[in-house]
Amino acid sequence: MQIRSKFLLIIFTLIATCDFNVVCAQALSFSPTRIFFKGNPGETVTENVTVVNSGTDVYEFVTRLQDWKRDSLGTKVYFPMGTLPNSNGKTISLSSTNFSLAAGEKKSFTISMRIPESQNNSVSTNSMLFFTQANPKESGKSDAMGIGIRLSIELGVQLFYTPAEARPGEMKFLAFEYDTTINEQYKTGRLAVKFENTGDLNKDGFVRFELTNKQTGEEIKLQPIPIAIMPHNYQWVYGALTAGLSTGDYLAVAILDTGGNNDLKVAEKDIHVKK
Repeated sequence: MQIRSKFLLIIFTLIATCDFNVVCAQALSFSPTRIFFKGNPGETVTENVTVVNSGTDVYEFVTRLQDWKRDSLGTKVYFPMGTLPNSNGKTISLSSTNFSLAAGEKKSFTISMRIPESQNNSVSTNSMLFFTQANPKESGKSDAMGIGIRLSIELGVQLFYTPAEARPGEMKFLAFEYDTTINEQYKTGRLAVKFENTGDLNKDGFVRFELTNKQTGEEIKLQPIPIAIMPHNYQWVYGALTAGLSTGDYLAVAILDTGGNNDLKVAEKDIHVKK
C-alpha cells in the first residue's frame, strides 16, 4: 500500500501598488508606503502607517527592518539591517514587533526615528520596514502532487531620512545606445539610456522615448517608463521598439523627467531600424 504525505507549501506574495502612496491587497490597504523623516539633530520624530482591513478575516503581522539599495536596473536588493553605509535602521524604533487587525478594523502603526546628533553626512539614508503576515490563508488549491497552498502577504514601507544639508544635485545622461538584438521581446531592437543622480536625495520620475522617421516625419512615442534612483547612483533603462516600426532612419530622443524644480534632460541619437 502506498502512503502519500500531504505537505503544506507556503507561497509569499508581494502585494501590488494601487497608487503612489497606498498599497492594497485583497481587503487590506497600507498608507503611506514611503516615509521621509525630517528633524533637528538629537530630536525624536514619529510617523504613522495606517492599515485598513475592509474584509472579514483577521490578519496578523510580524515586523522587521532591513537595509536595501537599487541595482543598475533599479531593482531593490535587500541586506541585513545596519549593513549598508547609508542605513538608518539603527535609529528607527517601532511601536511593536507584531500586531493584528480584526475584520473591519483600522489601525495606525507608529514608527519613530532619533535624528543623528552628528550631521557629517549630507546624503539621504534609508531602510525598509516589512510587514509579513503571520497567519497565512488557505488558498483552497493544491498542486498536482496534492500539496496544499497557503498565501501570505508581505509589504515593505520605505523609510528615508533627509539631512537639511542634502544637496539636490542633478540628473544627467551618461550613455544612449541602440541595441539591434532581435528576439520575442525586442522584435525591432531596443533603446537604452544610462543616467546618473549626482545629488544627495532620492529621486523618481519617468524616462520617455520618442522617435521621428526622417523620411516620412512620422512620430512614435513609447510608453513612459517609471524610474526611482538613489543618491550618487546610476541606472540603465530600456525601451522596446514596436514590431510595426518601419525600416528606415530615425531620430531617437530620450527625455529624463524627475519633476519638481529639476530640469528636463534630453538626449538624441540617430538610428537605422532594419527588420
